[in-house]
Amino acid sequence: MFMLLFVLLAGFSMVTWRLAVIQVKESPRLAALAARKFQRHIVLPAHRGAIKDFNGEYLAHDENVSELYTDRTHLREVITVRHHLAAVRGMKAVELREQLTEAETLAAYHDHVAKVLATLLPTPESEIRAQLSSDKSEIVLARQIDEETVKRWDILFEAEHISGIHLRPAVTRRFPAKDRLSLVLGDTDAATNTGRWGVEKMMDAKLTGTAGEQSIQRDKYGRELPAYRGLVVEPRHGSDVHLTIDMQLQDNVEAICERAWKANDARRVVIVVTEPVTGSVLAMAARPHRDPGNPDLSTWTNHVIAEPYEPGSIFKVVTLAAALDSHKATPGEKIDCGNMFYEDPVRKVKLSDDEPLGMQTVKGVLVHSSNIGMYKISKRVGQELMLDYAARFGFGSPTGIGLMGEKAGYVNTGRWSNTTYSRMPIGYEVSVTPLQMCMAYGAIANGGVLMKPRLIDRVVKPGGETEIVPPQPVWQACTAKTAASLRDFLEGVVLEGTGSRAALPDVRVGGKTGTTRRYDPEKKRYIDGSYLTSFVGIAPVENPQLVCLVMLDDPKAESSRMIRGGRVAAPIFAEVVRETLDHLAIRNQRPLRVAAKGGAQ
Repeated sequence: MFMLLFVLLAGFSMVTWRLAVIQVKESPRLAALAARKFQRHIVLPAHRGAIKDFNGEYLAHDENVSELYTDRTHLREVITVRHHLAAVRGMKAVELREQLTEAETLAAYHDHVAKVLATLLPTPESEIRAQLSSDKSEIVLARQIDEETVKRWDILFEAEHISGIHLRPAVTRRFPAKDRLSLVLGDTDAATNTGRWGVEKMMDAKLTGTAGEQSIQRDKYGRELPAYRGLVVEPRHGSDVHLTIDMQLQDNVEAICERAWKANDARRVVIVVTEPVTGSVLAMAARPHRDPGNPDLSTWTNHVIAEPYEPGSIFKVVTLAAALDSHKATPGEKIDCGNMFYEDPVRKVKLSDDEPLGMQTVKGVLVHSSNIGMYKISKRVGQELMLDYAARFGFGSPTGIGLMGEKAGYVNTGRWSNTTYSRMPIGYEVSVTPLQMCMAYGAIANGGVLMKPRLIDRVVKPGGETEIVPPQPVWQACTAKTAASLRDFLEGVVLEGTGSRAALPDVRVGGKTGTTRRYDPEKKRYIDGSYLTSFVGIAPVENPQLVCLVMLDDPKAESSRMIRGGRVAAPIFAEVVRETLDHLAIRNQRPLRVAAKGGAQ
């Protein structure tokens, strides 16, 4: 009896000691193992801020969705799997254990789950089966599942005894604007919801929020235990970004751009509208569109900022600004423009005009777009001053708008050839982007002050605090007196010169036509009968509210003489300006009120 008592006491002592070791010494390790097996750390996704137009119309925003994923722990938990498979087969778990080994039980259940999921997903059943058997802790099977689908799937999973497959909250990016302004808005990475192009990329730091978190616990059957939910850290959503672009106006400009592209059978058409006093971009449209189905960013070309071209005669204002500022010429001075043809006896360069112009004032040289007269003025200016004023007006450098893919254009700052002396002053051997040219004419409209293009109007934080993005002057491109003279010259172009088709009743319009032969970089020569036509101008001249540029690349016509900036681009400019002024007049009657602190009013 004493021996038996000793054995029992020793046995119970060992059990007690082992329990103490498990409960005290090994408790943290075992708790961690249990947590890894039955607890899950859930990320609560933060909403990316919305992108809106000037008036608050949604252009891009996040939407709540769910994603379907595998849970390796519960898919490999034999006891859990056996209970679910037994329920599917209408038998008891004990009976199933006698019929199938553990490996056979797991394989049979995975087959069942794969067969059910194959009816819901576009993925083949064999591929789903491989994902269920994967050693990865989780695999996302489907993304962007809407709320109604989630409800249907929850009911189906319960009826089919599906365990180890869960749904969790996620967000997806929606673009109500669709193909409108697509090259400006850009796109996001679907997996990370971060910007990778356009405004989405430029304002990523403001738009991106901070994800929240929560711990949940599931029982051995894979069901969540609400009583054991951990502390919830709520997500902080990103800020909303409001553009300077007005989508009502943008839609009008898009429609005009589309018609012009098709009617003229052009390679591309670009229209840009800006506000000179602030540098704000009111609308920008281009054709062709990007292909939204092609994820290759190299195919997404924003023609407003990424396709420099030889501007032709619209560049002549730079030559005149340099001449007037430096007193190399005066507005009323007479220049001999000759009888259509001219050859410089020193540099041996030849120039021609469309008609014999004879003696013209400096203003008349621009009004009638005389290449000969402009070259004679540029000889007084010289290379150094020409390069200085090209830089002053922003050419040869990016505008700083902030969008990916912006090009600086080209200005020859090295040694000039004889042809450069004669061609650059009239807009050849120099390349510019449409936005650069718009900002340059904005300086003329704005008393000589060059503005940085402004695409973001304000940023609204989740709490309602609003940050206004102020206009940013770059520098004084030319004197206010010279800018006033140039505005008068540009109005003369419309009233009595090559830009008569840009005229509007009851509105004083000023602008300049441009026509250049199209250069083929592959053939390394200019193509006969192929042109780039453009018109850029301001309105109203007495109080400029807008600058508009219209450019058509290789438009088609019955005769090459019909392909001129004054014939092709000027009427489109007039249509855009009329629509814009009408729209601004209505918009200004109901001004937008924005609170600096504490939310919008």
